[in-house]
Amino acid sequence: MPQPQPQPQESLDAVSLLDDLIPLRGASHTDVLEYSVEVPYRYAECYALLQDGRKVGLMEPRKFVGWSSHSPSRTLLFRVNGSHLELDVEEELAGHAPGKIHNIILQAMALRCANTMKKFIGIDGDLLLHPA
Repeated sequence: MPQPQPQPQESLDAVSLLDDLIPLRGASHTDVLEYSVEVPYRYAECYALLQDGRKVGLMEPRKFVGWSSHSPSRTLLFRVNGSHLELDVEEELAGHAPGKIHNIILQAMALRCANTMKKFIGIDGDLLLHPA
C-alpha cells in the first residue's frame, strides 16, 4: 500500500474541521484513506477506512443523509446543525489527500432560490433532491 504524501497545512485544517462537524468513532478524518457507503440493512451507512486498516463509522450515523453515486468519485451528503455538508471525493486523489477529499462544501444558513438541483441517493434508497 503506498504511503500517504505530506499534506499542506490548509488541507489538514479543512479536513480536521470535519472532526468537529461529523466526528468519527475513535478516529480522525485526517487518518482516512477513503470513505465507503454500505447498505447493511434498510438504511445506508457511511464508513471511513483508515490508514491502520480499521473501518470506523460516524459518532452520529444519522448525520449521513445520502450520496451521489456508487462510483469511487462521488459526493457524500451530511446534515450538520440544520445545514448540509458535502464531501466531494475523487479517486485520482488517492495518496494525495486525506479520504480522497477534493472539496468540502458547507451550506450557508441563508434562504436561497435555486433553479438547479443536485440528485443524491438517500440513506433509505429514495431519490433526494438538494439545491445546487
